[in-house]
Amino acid sequence: MNKIEIQNPKTEQPSGLYEQLEEYCSSDAYPFHMPGHKRNATLIREMYTFGREEKDRVRRNRMPYGIDITEIDGFDNLHHAEGILLEAQQRAASLYGAYKSFYLINGSTCGILAAIFACTTQKGKLLMARNCHKAVYHAVELRELETVYLYPESDIDAEERRSGDDGNECTAKWKRKLAQINGSIRPGDVEEALTRDPQIQAVVITSPTYDGILSDVEKISEIAHAHWVPLIVDEAHGAHFGFHPNFPENALKKGADIVIHSLHKTLPSMTQTALLHIGEKSTKWTEYVKKYLDIFETSSPSYVFMAGMDQCMRLIEAKGKELFEDYSQRLHCFKKEAAKLPHIHLLTDEDVVRQQVYETDPGKLVIAADGWNGHEVAEFLRRKEHLEVEMEAAGYVIALTSIADTDEGFKRLKNALIHIEENISTNSVEDEEKQPQKKVGSYIRSLSRTSGNEEEIKVLSIAQATACEHTTMDLERSIGEISGEYIYLYPPGIPLVVPGERITEELLCQIREVRQTGLEIQGMRDYSGKKVDVCRKV
Repeated sequence: MNKIEIQNPKTEQPSGLYEQLEEYCSSDAYPFHMPGHKRNATLIREMYTFGREEKDRVRRNRMPYGIDITEIDGFDNLHHAEGILLEAQQRAASLYGAYKSFYLINGSTCGILAAIFACTTQKGKLLMARNCHKAVYHAVELRELETVYLYPESDIDAEERRSGDDGNECTAKWKRKLAQINGSIRPGDVEEALTRDPQIQAVVITSPTYDGILSDVEKISEIAHAHWVPLIVDEAHGAHFGFHPNFPENALKKGADIVIHSLHKTLPSMTQTALLHIGEKSTKWTEYVKKYLDIFETSSPSYVFMAGMDQCMRLIEAKGKELFEDYSQRLHCFKKEAAKLPHIHLLTDEDVVRQQVYETDPGKLVIAADGWNGHEVAEFLRRKEHLEVEMEAAGYVIALTSIADTDEGFKRLKNALIHIEENISTNSVEDEEKQPQKKVGSYIRSLSRTSGNEEEIKVLSIAQATACEHTTMDLERSIGEISGEYIYLYPPGIPLVVPGERITEELLCQIREVRQTGLEIQGMRDYSGKKVDVCRKV
């Protein structure tokens, strides 16, 4: 296998996309990122051939163009499924314990849009976690919803009592709060919000988060249902839940009404394939969901994608127990070895208890290294070890794992962390301000917007702010203005500010720190990030 030479697209002239993909995917680069099939040719071949005799090479090599068709006779229609596609979706529903499951060919995004539209009315009110994916905000904008926010668990107060003002206002108050891990949503906050505001029509939370943090869905669903309100769970990163005792149960089994899963994130399925499930006791939402999926989902769904989704479900149905047992053992062995490295830290159960996080996804490896920021760790893994992680944050990286990861893949990651450990031991960093906390759990922080200042920050609804007249100005001079656009880190796509919120000094501090650590701000019309659209008249 060829050693890949990592190109810098900003300074090097790339070849065509297909040629680059061919070169990259035939190299020794290993993916600790989505899609969950991990380009594992052995597992993919097994997925398409198990249960019958091995097909000849010509037939195997017909993927994908050789089976790319449209809605011809005998192959059903996704938007009016009565035959083979209905059976395929019923297979998924049976596996996850749903009343009904729908294939999503536009990814989880179209499922989130459909679910929120199904459970709310135009200009209604939504109770949502502030750390939801941008797709939830887009649904809010299109539906012209008023939002009430739920803020993740945090220990910000303790952090703000830390000393060490070096004269920089950002450092004194907001140091290391940016882009760090958000904790769980508190059930008590859901109860309080629903009791205070009976106009709320639905609740939306993300569990697990991009960092693998879960909330108590069972308790939250009980509270929502006591107020006659449906619970929508964006479980995009939890499609692998419920198939092994070492992993959490899926949100459907915990009482959620509508659950969205991205198959491609953590299972062997192609990018942008996902599922929307309706709970056994939530059948009233079925026709509404179908109506809005007809609007938001493509009218030309790929049969290549749908065939891959069905094969993924059939593989889990037939061999899931064996595959997840092997996967669980690989994770256990890796974490045991990583724990021996004194300067390398993974999110642990101890961290979870200390930070009052409800539960974590054991398949998400949240890794920090003493004296290194997340960008430095990711660059070392990429350029020195040819390992690509899912995300780099200010103080840590996320390595996404799945049943498709191999023993060799975990061995390479372990050896790479040993090499980082050796670098740290050889070049110890004395500057305490540069070092991350000793445990990854110390990075668990909520978003900076707290319920205490929400009324000061939220000036207009998202729909009002996007519809009003805008002007463009320098971001550094925009303090006090009302944002007319989103500003977010991607991944994971959680907005730091949304249209209608006031731009604060705090926000600018966050953006400066992001750039100092090598991360990128997205969402702004000005790709350079120097200018921002603000509302001209309020």
